[in-house]
Amino acid sequence: IDRLEAQLRDIDTVSGPLRFKVDWREETPGFKYNHWELRGVPFRIEVGPRDVASESVMLVRRLARAKESLPMAALLQELPGRLGAYQADVFQRALDFREEHTHAADTLGEMSEILDGVGGFVMAPWCGSAECERAIAEANGATIRVIPFDSPDEAGSCVVDGAPSARRALFARAY
Repeated sequence: IDRLEAQLRDIDTVSGPLRFKVDWREETPGFKYNHWELRGVPFRIEVGPRDVASESVMLVRRLARAKESLPMAALLQELPGRLGAYQADVFQRALDFREEHTHAADTLGEMSEILDGVGGFVMAPWCGSAECERAIAEANGATIRVIPFDSPDEAGSCVVDGAPSARRALFARAY
């Protein structure tokens, strides 16, 4: 175990040295697995007496909960690439979630209907006035989250007062 720990310390990832924690607590394995899963640890490396004897480890990927037995040498070689792939997967899941839960509305009524129904984020034209922002918050509880830099210039009319709007703002409710 000490040799594996020393070898893991020598691994460099895209974001710097590999960060890991050896959990020597006298808790049940399920308790420790849950503890680290709740903290978002991407991979869990399980090492038991039989693993030490066979110079292998059990690698568990948090998102898929897939277990895989790997020789220690393969783990040391593959871990940086697997961490990069994990980060890409998590990022893609977040983008997909955002895309799935973002809706467009052109009127205050549509905006309220979306927020009361499916919920999520609503892209709506806004003129930029504080009064209209307050009116939206009073009407449906949504507030501006951001005016996206990458939102296209799209001429429209503010959902509150019909004043000209150059682009859409992203609104959502706080929960």
